[in-house]
Amino acid sequence: MRYNEFTRILAESVTKPDLESILRKNGFDQFKYNGNKLQVLVQIPDGRKKDEFRSAILQEILGIMQTEVPNDDPEFSDDATLSSLGGIVFSTSPIKILVKDQGKQGDKSAGVANEIELAGILQSIIEKYGMVNVTFVDPRGKKMSIKNCTNVDVAGRDTAGRKKADVVLKSEKGSLPISIKKLDADMWESADNLFGARARKILDKLVDEGIVKLEKIKERKGIPVYKLSKEIVMEPTEEEAMNAIFGSDLNPKGGVVIQTFKPEHFTQEENNVTVDCHAVISRRDEIPESHLMVWILRNDSDRNSASMGIAGIRPLGVTLTRGIGRKGTKDVILVDKNGNVVENPNTKNQEQSDIEDEEPKKKPKAGSKEAVGRGRR
Repeated sequence: MRYNEFTRILAESVTKPDLESILRKNGFDQFKYNGNKLQVLVQIPDGRKKDEFRSAILQEILGIMQTEVPNDDPEFSDDATLSSLGGIVFSTSPIKILVKDQGKQGDKSAGVANEIELAGILQSIIEKYGMVNVTFVDPRGKKMSIKNCTNVDVAGRDTAGRKKADVVLKSEKGSLPISIKKLDADMWESADNLFGARARKILDKLVDEGIVKLEKIKERKGIPVYKLSKEIVMEPTEEEAMNAIFGSDLNPKGGVVIQTFKPEHFTQEENNVTVDCHAVISRRDEIPESHLMVWILRNDSDRNSASMGIAGIRPLGVTLTRGIGRKGTKDVILVDKNGNVVENPNTKNQEQSDIEDEEPKKKPKAGSKEAVGRGRR
């Protein structure tokens, strides 16, 4: 649920530099201004799919804005005076975001958003050859492939029924649904519905045991907002992990590819394309350790999770490195799937290493084997 501050003064509203900074952080880097219209310029392949690609990019940007500036109430407007496909508007600002076609680049045309980068290249090959054979491969040799693909469907934000696919590659014999994760993406699931109720039970248990503290920091519309003393990282059940990562549509007929696509990741020989990925995941045992899924409860003062029944705390399904840090030593409360606190072995090993580094080296006693050994060197 978003709570909008309609009384904010204009100086506090989102600005063009704000929006441009957010867009650049998410891979968009070419803009054109026309009054209060911020036009995001992208490269889209020719053909009947052009408007579909533009619409998908617009929805991608809308999702980014809803995450980055929720208090400015970004939403889609189909007002034709903005553009033929509409645009993104804000309740607190006169700025509108539009998506414009920058121009074509032949077979290598692609949009900027990650799934558009992939879909644009494949679609332009289909337009030239009539079909494309696609193989996704990672350094471990894990592969996903489809032959005679004749259509690339950018699924966008169609999440009905827990769908996860960003792109669906289709042939006459079947389809290959794919979820695409950028290398630096650290979230698997917004967990209000899937985990919120169970998360509340575990949180209450930890509060009762004095392991974590909840501090009331303010009230919003008469509702108390709380803050956690520490983030809580929880082990998921196998079913929860499968739902968060693969949803209802990726297993067993599709999967996840991890990559921030650049031209060098695509190798093309006529209508045969190999896509190099950081990881290709079609089963749970293929998930790299860095991307294992964990639940996390973190502070978010603008959040009111209905399933948890507590404002200010947000449940998320994230990668393991987001949960406990890249070195595994982040200062969090770590609990198993039953809500029992467990010791982080990485933290224990790090503390022991620190102690050993701080201990002064003792000089060997005269005549000892160590002293004699040193004297011979």
